[in-house]
Amino acid sequence: MKKLLVLASVLLLSITSAYAQFTLMSIDCPGVTETTARGINNHGDIVGAYALADYYRHPVLIKGGKCIPLAADSILATYYSEAFKINDSGDVAGFFYDDNFFVHGFLLKKGVLTIIDYPTANDTYVFGINESGTVVGGWDILDAQQNLIAEYGFTWHKGNFAQVNVPGAGDTVVKGNNAPGDLVGGWDSGPTATALHGFVFSKGQVSSFDVPYPGAWATHGNAINAKGNIVGLYLSDYTGLPHAFLKAGTTFTQIAYPGAIGTSAWGINSAGQMVGIWYDTDGNAHGWLGQPGNKGKPAAGLHVSMHTRPPAELEHRLPVTLK
Repeated sequence: MKKLLVLASVLLLSITSAYAQFTLMSIDCPGVTETTARGINNHGDIVGAYALADYYRHPVLIKGGKCIPLAADSILATYYSEAFKINDSGDVAGFFYDDNFFVHGFLLKKGVLTIIDYPTANDTYVFGINESGTVVGGWDILDAQQNLIAEYGFTWHKGNFAQVNVPGAGDTVVKGNNAPGDLVGGWDSGPTATALHGFVFSKGQVSSFDVPYPGAWATHGNAINAKGNIVGLYLSDYTGLPHAFLKAGTTFTQIAYPGAIGTSAWGINSAGQMVGIWYDTDGNAHGWLGQPGNKGKPAAGLHVSMHTRPPAELEHRLPVTLK
């Protein structure tokens, strides 16, 4: 089979990390079945996706207490798609599936949608974008049965691709990049690997890392901020349920949303605000926001109803639920 890359109450948590304390809050766009939070910029703007009854995800911007569907008059409103990162200029990067379930990256810049496909790739996954507009992700090659042959990382800037490979790795994928140009992601020894590792590419040097938790067999770095702090996820069993972590220097901190069966971390900005996804007991996805210190406050919203699908001619601004 084709390989897929795979806040109800406010709770104060004491953690041993660069941040003495932070507040976790759930993020839920009203009237939808799922909400995800994948990226956050230095203005506090969040991107991810919302899903309706068909569970098809579509990109969303969460800003000023509102959930704003992105590119509602484009193919992103038709196909399964998701926004993964947003930079301080408001440029949004992510990917979508087409009718044949192949994956294409996208960049949404000042209302203009650009499709990003790595040459010769079967799939192109876009996961990150930094302040200079450099996009990062992964691309793969599949056989006739849709089995993964190989996966590689890449950077893209103004139409120019550069391949990224961790030395000695069989597969590499870049999940995030920061303003200085550091890259973070994951690598393994090949499609049949039983162990996956995180990596950081900084100042011309690549370093690999694994979370120091018992039973962990897969580590992925998903985002890196300008200070070099990393958030990501790891797996410790084969249920597919993720566990979130924060890496600040050499210190790792686990992040678990209360009552969740799984938690992942996907974004972090320079102020240390973090976003991710938590899963309830029914397996439904909810976004979460981590605020350093006791800064969690419900966001005011405009009461606008959600249509079955956002019509192309109207951008609905939905109140975001921050509890």
